[in-house]
Amino acid sequence: MISPTQREILEALIELYEKKKETVKGEDISTILHRTAGTIRNQMQTLKAMGYVDGVPGPKGGYIPAMKAFEALDIEVLKKPHTVHIYRDGKPIEGINVQRIEFSSVSNPDDCMSLVTVMGDSRKIREHDLIKVGPTPVNHVILTGEVVGRDDIRRELRIASHSITSIPKGKVMEISAKNLISFTPETKLRECAKVLLDKKIRAAPVIKDGKLLGIITEGEIVKAVAKGNIEQKVGDLAIKEPYTVDPEAKLIDALEKMKKYGVGRLIVTKNEKPVGIITRTDILFRMME
Repeated sequence: MISPTQREILEALIELYEKKKETVKGEDISTILHRTAGTIRNQMQTLKAMGYVDGVPGPKGGYIPAMKAFEALDIEVLKKPHTVHIYRDGKPIEGINVQRIEFSSVSNPDDCMSLVTVMGDSRKIREHDLIKVGPTPVNHVILTGEVVGRDDIRRELRIASHSITSIPKGKVMEISAKNLISFTPETKLRECAKVLLDKKIRAAPVIKDGKLLGIITEGEIVKAVAKGNIEQKVGDLAIKEPYTVDPEAKLIDALEKMKKYGVGRLIVTKNEKPVGIITRTDILFRMME
């Protein structure tokens, strides 16, 4: 059984070792924990005797965590760990990432708490901070909420969850619309508006001779009508460089691209030829299945 101080030292050692992948100096640990170098040396001797730490002698020596240290802190050793960030004000907090997320009280809609265990200096996050965690690598879980508690020894954050979402696995090709409705640049605006209305869609690609030339949206049509330009052709109004996505791309990558460029749909292209279209609504419906 290790003490809280020893646990804190092991966590700092593992954090530094995972960053550098080389031996860690006791002075580096003392700097992180704001403890004297003598205190760290004494504790390291004890941890070495207990089998939690291996010492490497010589000028370039130091300490490395033994497998027992990872087991004691319940940390899984991964060859290629995936970094899961914590965001505050839309920016990732440097030097800290997520190790584990646990959900509690999920049966109570008024009290859904989450416990987030982190690697790094948990003191960088303050109580009442509004944060976003994720997405996680496998199930693409994204958690947002308010920090209502913090344990710096265990490096745990207690989060009052505002929202918990999970982007479904799968590829764009699995849910994108295959029966692609499109227009040529010569299509009259009246005809285009009627098709969009009849098919209950809000946008469609502009294609000629199999080549993607742009995309026409309800918004562009409304602007044209407001200016009295209803007799224009689709090619005059189309957005010339629509955003595209490969059919083999993951759904979360498509969603991130929509978010990045502030659009609600992407044209699916294969070998630079349009083969479908995917929208945020398509992904939302998959999440609800």
